[in-house]
Amino acid sequence: MIIRDSERGSGRKRRVMQRISLTIVVNLLLVFSVAAQTNRSVANIGRKSSTAKRAQSQSTRLRKEDSARRRFWLSMSLGSAFDTNISHDAEGLNSFGLVPSFGVHFLDNAERPSFEADYEVAVHRYTNTNEFDRVSQNFTALYRKQLAKRLYARTSGEISLKGSSEDREINNNYILEQQIQYRITSATRMTALAAYRIKRFPLIDSGSDAIDSYVGGKFEQRFKSDRRLELGYRYDHNRARDPRNRYIRRTYTAEFSSPLSRERRDSITMEFRYSPRQYQSRLINVNGARVPRRDKRWVFGVTYERLLRPDLLMTLGYSYERRNSNDLQKEFASNVFGATFTFDWWK
Repeated sequence: MIIRDSERGSGRKRRVMQRISLTIVVNLLLVFSVAAQTNRSVANIGRKSSTAKRAQSQSTRLRKEDSARRRFWLSMSLGSAFDTNISHDAEGLNSFGLVPSFGVHFLDNAERPSFEADYEVAVHRYTNTNEFDRVSQNFTALYRKQLAKRLYARTSGEISLKGSSEDREINNNYILEQQIQYRITSATRMTALAAYRIKRFPLIDSGSDAIDSYVGGKFEQRFKSDRRLELGYRYDHNRARDPRNRYIRRTYTAEFSSPLSRERRDSITMEFRYSPRQYQSRLINVNGARVPRRDKRWVFGVTYERLLRPDLLMTLGYSYERRNSNDLQKEFASNVFGATFTFDWWK
């Protein structure tokens, strides 16, 4: 009995030591993530920036050049942000969020890729609310082809389950987009685009399930020293299952980016977005009359990026968002402050 009790005690001690060792390893990994990881654009952790998805930043392009022309790499990240109104309502609920993520990336050609694929999985945790706590997955694939001397085609597909590491969306999106770009000169480009998008929400919000197709275009002008100006327009018609959630939206965007140092290892990007939205079947009372609800959303954002070393990118950002509406209960304002460190492991 004494020997068996001794063996049991030794076994318990070993299990305790194993748990302590595992805890130490996990904590070290978390510390490493905080110090050397995060998403490519978590400055917009509270909002997904459509412009950020359409073009690579100055620092991202430089990072790819410094990567010895790699075709495959892994990324690990931890995003953090403070949102003064995470629920987008009149209450103005403050929340601090952390979003660790892991990604896999592939290019068919390191210098001039025609095919790209990215997969990312992220864990979302926020204070003061659990509405946006979730595990998200995002897969994108992109194919480019030159059609003529100055004409290029770009076909992309995206599957987003419960959003991505850059936003608060909890619905699923399936998007197929086609772009046709005409290069007027080497510095001036015009692009037309069209997309078919399916949106699926949790069962409790199934009335928001919709086909939200859109068309649009953008104008891009590049200047000396890697400066770039982009103007865009998009029209989308959200055809939801519940007529109350059907609307027409027009989005106007302007973005300017520029490096700040001679070495071009850091850059600043400023974005402005204006989106008026008109609901087709949602009526509200205004001065005693029943009229369709109309919203106007304004977003302004500033993002600073600095390449600390070839595999480590730091991003700091701020965005302000405001919605005006003829339904006064739907008005809100929000400020988001974010900081990120992105670490890539090249293969």
